Amino acid sequence: MLRNTDRSWGWPARTLHWLMAAMLLVQVPLGFRMNAVYAELLATKATDWSSLLALSRAHHTLGFLILILAVARLGWRAANPTPGLPAGLAAYQRFLARVTHAFLYGLLFVFPLSGWATLSVYEGEFPIFFFGIDSMPRLLPQADTNEPYMFYAAIHKACWRAGGVLLGLHVVAALWHQWVVRDGVLTRMWRG
Repeated sequence: MLRNTDRSWGWPARTLHWLMAAMLLVQVPLGFRMNAVYAELLATKATDWSSLLALSRAHHTLGFLILILAVARLGWRAANPTPGLPAGLAAYQRFLARVTHAFLYGLLFVFPLSGWATLSVYEGEFPIFFFGIDSMPRLLPQADTNEPYMFYAAIHKACWRAGGVLLGLHVVAALWHQWVVRDGVLTRMWRG
């Protein structure tokens, strides 16, 4: 089934959901590794930054892909009906489900955009990568102080923390629906 219905997700919505989940499972640890390598290179005053550049190329590229897929996903969602929540949910559960989803969608935009902004305002000479391109345009003008960089980096850091909490709630709720309530919520995201 291509399009969403009132009761199930179409294959494009399901594919985008699981593809983005897989990308995020790679992206977040990759970001931590990139930061660890950067700190190590600074601490040892190393001159070979090729390992950092390789990690950065992968991290930046995945960030741009996540942003592109978030736009596609939101567009698909706007053009299709959203399957209803299970009838047996209490009002507070419906509210929590809607709020969690809204914040998750928001993070799918704010997270990569804050990373792009952080790289854009960086006062040094560090490229912004997308696949083989190492001169992606800056989202914001380059700064001559470290303050804008620290501001956007703090937003980016807050995104992974908030995202971790929200994603945890999302996964726990999906598993609760699958194994405790047994109402098919996870199954319809898996199989339609």
